[in-house]
Amino acid sequence: MPTITETATTSPIGRQTPRIDGPFKVSGTAMYASDFNFPGLLYAVPVEATIANGKLQKLDTSEAEKMPGVRAIFHRANIGKIFRSVLQPPNSGIADERRPPLADDVIRYYGQYIAVAVADTFEAAKAAADAVRATYTKDKPNVNLDLQPENEPAVVQTTHGPLKRLQNERGDPDRAFASAQVKVDQTYVTPAETHNPIELQGTIA
Repeated sequence: MPTITETATTSPIGRQTPRIDGPFKVSGTAMYASDFNFPGLLYAVPVEATIANGKLQKLDTSEAEKMPGVRAIFHRANIGKIFRSVLQPPNSGIADERRPPLADDVIRYYGQYIAVAVADTFEAAKAAADAVRATYTKDKPNVNLDLQPENEPAVVQTTHGPLKRLQNERGDPDRAFASAQVKVDQTYVTPAETHNPIELQGTIA
């Protein structure tokens, strides 16, 4: 076994590194979360919003609920209140992953979950999710790269105390760029998900 010093100074570049899971992945025999089945297991598939900004006016789940194998279609009107972190009060104006799903009718981004279809099989759940019909009131989405509005306070006062904005500015980037000997002006885009392209998104709970 290498020592801490050897581990810190040894580079894997140029060396053959065994990929233990490689043969399983290329042969199609690798097991992922969605491949496991347990007695009594049900499958859930979300229904995603098809607009980027607006409000959900109506959900028609009648056809989906009548499909074979469908147990339920959960949405804001029938799922009840979901746990909300005290750090994310209802009127904070901040929407992130701590916002409970199906919490309200406000559509904040394309693909936001507005319902969940639960069925005996994945295929039945997927078909039911596709059968849900949504009616929206559309608003113009904010596609400005600078998402922080002008004159927005750095600290938002809430019933649970002050919430500080995570964004901050340091230094003088415009001056540094103007005085730089070498300038590179380019836009780079990084995909949101790149680390596990073979495995489908899935969770067993």
